[in-house]
Formats: sequence, structure tokens, C-alpha cells
Amino acid sequence: MKRRLLVITLFCAMLLALTGCIGQAAAETVDQTFTLRTGVVDGRMAFIGVNGAIDGVVNPDLIVQRGERVRITIVNGDGVSHDLALPDLAAKTPLVSAKEQTTAVTFTAGADSVYAYLCTVAGHRQAGMEGRLVVTP
Repeated sequence: MKRRLLVITLFCAMLLALTGCIGQAAAETVDQTFTLRTGVVDGRMAFIGVNGAIDGVVNPDLIVQRGERVRITIVNGDGVSHDLALPDLAAKTPLVSAKEQTTAVTFTAGADSVYAYLCTVAGHRQAGMEGRLVVTP
């Protein structure tokens, strides 16, 4: 009887663990990922695209489709505090201050439109840290 109870308990524990893993994987699914490195280009602060079509592009347009799950990762390339916000989508990363530190924001692309992404640290947007998220049908 004790052995049977132990087997049933272990089976239930494994089932709960698997359910948690499956739910977590589904929550982390993204359709588009972008990586941007912070830096200075021609004397202006900037987000610089990393990999793919945006590699090396300063403040690249990030093009996504309506309803896609999008993750934008920023890599601190200059050791100055930065974040990345999309104010119209209520999405924002935590602040990164150390060189090579990373952070990310994941969100669902809203209605077809053009949205600004920017650094909210005082003066950084004005110094050049602003780009566009373009949402298409």
C-alpha cells in the first residue's frame, strides 16, 4: 500500500513538473527577435543592429507583423546606463548600466502603425537613441 501511494505521488509530482515546463515554454514563444547594441556613431548616441538584415544599421527600422510576439534585446556596448522603451505599446526594458550587460522586452505588436523605440535616460533620445518599429498587416 505504501509503495503504491509513493508511486502515485511521484507520478503526480512528475505530471505537475511537466505541466509547469510546458506552460512556461508556451509563454516564452516569440515570432521575431531583434538585438540592438548601444554605442556612439559619428558623435551621436545610437542603437546599432546586431545580426541579420539590421546588422550594423544605426537605429534600424524593426519590421514586424500585427499580432506577432516580439522580443528586443539590448546589449550595453558603451558602459553608460540605457534602456529601451516603446511608449505607445507600454513596453520597456529594465535599465542596463554595465558594459556588455543585456536586457530584453517582449510584447505583442499592436495595430498597423509606426511606433518609436527609444532610450528614456535623460538626454539620450535627443542625442540620437531613437528608431522605429513598423507594424504591418
